[in-house]
Amino acid sequence: MSDAPKPIASTDVPWTDWKDVPNFGIRYRHLTLAGSGENYHVGVSIEELPPGMQTAPAHYHIFEEEHVYMLEGTVTLRLGPDRHTMKAGDYVCFPAGQMAGHCLINESGAPARYVIIGENNPNEVAVYTDTSKVLVRALGNRAIFDMAALRTYWQGENTGFPPGQFPPGEASLDKIKAAAAQKPKPPVFAADIPWFDQDGPPGFNGRGKHFTQKAVGENYNVGVMIESPHPGQRMAPRHYHMLEEEQALILEGEITLLLDGGVSHVMRPGDYVCFPAGLKVGHSFLNSGTGPASYLMIGEHSAADVCVYPDSNKLAVNALRERESVFDKGAVRGYWDGERSG
Repeated sequence: MSDAPKPIASTDVPWTDWKDVPNFGIRYRHLTLAGSGENYHVGVSIEELPPGMQTAPAHYHIFEEEHVYMLEGTVTLRLGPDRHTMKAGDYVCFPAGQMAGHCLINESGAPARYVIIGENNPNEVAVYTDTSKVLVRALGNRAIFDMAALRTYWQGENTGFPPGQFPPGEASLDKIKAAAAQKPKPPVFAADIPWFDQDGPPGFNGRGKHFTQKAVGENYNVGVMIESPHPGQRMAPRHYHMLEEEQALILEGEITLLLDGGVSHVMRPGDYVCFPAGLKVGHSFLNSGTGPASYLMIGEHSAADVCVYPDSNKLAVNALRERESVFDKGAVRGYWDGERSG
């Protein structure tokens, strides 16, 4: 169990200040980097935005999905042409490829804190909508180009055409501008998200809120939800995922993380843990207190995932697209079993 994830307290992660220019500035605690190093699929940070500051230039991502969950204070979300006020418990998802610039501005008189969640794609392309710039991360973290400086595919090449004659196919931003005119997914507010009840067998009861499904439907890369098991209860058996990374941030109460081999860790508000995809360590969360407890659960959403339940020796195969796609892991068969040999 030496490779089993261990929770960390967010308060033990030092703040990092980011402020290159006067109008933009935040400080943040990168929980995933501190908890599991640089090899992660999804980054989770707590950010603090001071009064009068903006997080980043308005932008959108082509490949990376982003999420914001408000912890305290008030911010103004710029999303395309619209502005939304967000407060504690509110949530927004920016789907990958949604061509609407977004950023947060603190127009209040007090600091605001929120959880920022984003995929980690080394080939990301990001567009800055106010200034028509594009970042191509594969060329470098600050490889930013002027989107108006368009060139055609054959421009500058020795094509063999005589002087004054050009190949077809002029570059245009019309398609990008048309896509950017589409209505983006707005934030969802805490009061508008109903709780769902989980009435499982004894030991597995509680309630939850699925923010991402409410905000964007079923088509998302990363799911963000609150799980709140009743005292003495869990929401899921011990399990691990082969393709999906999972992360949890405690919001309220006392939660005990149960790992394989009888290992356990008591977690309290602000504590965080990451379970890398493919790490074969079963985990589950128990409300070990006497009152309400809840945590933010963050998990990748892969149609090809395989989930293993070590306590019952079962596995679930998402790729079969069937509700009852749970199998006995002990019912092993050989590759040629049941085939006709002749």
